[in-house]
Amino acid sequence: MRILIVSDSFKESLSASEAAEAIASGILTVDPSVEIQKIPFSDGGEGALDVLQKQGKGELVLCKTENALGRPVEASYFKFHKNKTAWIELSQASGLALIPSSERDVLNASTYGTGRLIKDAIDKGCREIILGLGGSATNDGGAGLFQALGGKLLDSKGKELQRGGASLSRLHTIIPPNKLPDIKWTVACDVDNPLLGVKGASTIYGPQKGANIDDVQLLEKGLTQFSRSIESHYKKDISKLKGGGAAGGTAAGISGFFDAKLAGGFSLLAKMIDLESSVKQADLLITTEGKLDQQSINGKLTIGVARLGKKHNLPVIGLAGAIEGPFEPLYDEGFTGIFSIQSGPLSLEESQTKAAPLIHEATSRVYRFFTSSKNHNSSHISS
Repeated sequence: MRILIVSDSFKESLSASEAAEAIASGILTVDPSVEIQKIPFSDGGEGALDVLQKQGKGELVLCKTENALGRPVEASYFKFHKNKTAWIELSQASGLALIPSSERDVLNASTYGTGRLIKDAIDKGCREIILGLGGSATNDGGAGLFQALGGKLLDSKGKELQRGGASLSRLHTIIPPNKLPDIKWTVACDVDNPLLGVKGASTIYGPQKGANIDDVQLLEKGLTQFSRSIESHYKKDISKLKGGGAAGGTAAGISGFFDAKLAGGFSLLAKMIDLESSVKQADLLITTEGKLDQQSINGKLTIGVARLGKKHNLPVIGLAGAIEGPFEPLYDEGFTGIFSIQSGPLSLEESQTKAAPLIHEATSRVYRFFTSSKNHNSSHISS
């Protein structure tokens, strides 16, 4: 039996590597002789730098920058050896995890720090930027990033807007950076949500970053004006762009400002490390996510793994901190079984604290059942 573990991180709890270790230990308690390959992975956002570094395709570059609230931090990006390309992970500078929950301020949070990382890469000769989105503390449409690169966003009186999504409703004039070289832009994102509307950045992701009902309305108003201004200046409608809502609308903003191409982060990374070759050699795939639900279908890592399993007729087990139906669409994507790691009623804080042992124990139970079942390829199970 050859098992391939392709794990995502559990936000604010476990890294992808720690999750993979917990799964592997759970399997080995049942069968110490099994062959296990662990590939801690990412859907293009958090964790992508670790994946690239382990492949030895380049090096991490440490850079002084600032977090989403303007406080000094050091962050890394990945510079490839063989070409003038950098992979910038937005969460490294503008991530939610960098700000204590009691201090989060989505109205004023900015992607300016991520822009400083990009500027450093460009100054070092990079002419292709891959921007990995996910885990952001921001809802500014990438406005701060644009400002960090030398662009100006002005109100009707010609005054520079302050950073953050709350000020975007006053946007009147966009002045592009005048010294930016020709850059090829790719945005790696893991969701299909548009910039605006009931499934947009503010409505869906704003509350996860601390926005209340009034905040969501203010942020939506800001991104609406932001979208109109970009259409006016660049003749491009970003309001309904598939995936444009990623990272508080950063995907849409970078598409509008710099004509960036949007691509699935999982697919990009999978091709870079030839993940499919490892999948072909496996007998069983196990993948993880903090929450497995209908949102997962919009490009998340677990669905990417499930689809590869389906392509090669392999059983795929999904483990998550929480699962939410309907499950049939998830099975249709390629899952054989979907399981929560919970062993009983637990608060979110308890689940996060105990994530590693919970994953270990759940994997042990699931794998014991899997190996005893003769009909696992045709069974759909959730618990």
